[in-house]
Amino acid sequence: MLLRSRIVAGIACALALTAVVGCWPRPELQFSPATLPDAQVGSPYAVTITISQVETVVGSASVEDGSLPAGLKLELVYQPADTIQISGTPTVAGTFSFSIYVICAGTNAAGQTATQGYTLVVK
Repeated sequence: MLLRSRIVAGIACALALTAVVGCWPRPELQFSPATLPDAQVGSPYAVTITISQVETVVGSASVEDGSLPAGLKLELVYQPADTIQISGTPTVAGTFSFSIYVICAGTNAAGQTATQGYTLVVK
């Protein structure tokens, strides 16, 4: 019974420590630039978005709540770290609204995710 009591107390202590360690405030991720330059149908386009105030490296990025214009793609760039690139050649004119969602590697430890809304005008 004494051993079971110590095991239960040890598990409770570990859970409490995990909760305390995982509760420190984390800075809000910042995306730069905040707005995207216009693109031109049929012309190569490339813009680099830098994510700052990360505690661990950005591990993934995706487009949500909308889509990129046809002909463009979003890639996570590893050199330099914490950057995303939108590139390609747009094939259709219009105004495209979308969000970019990022997750920092080791999110269970760092707890950092963020979403940034963008509008891209293709002329």
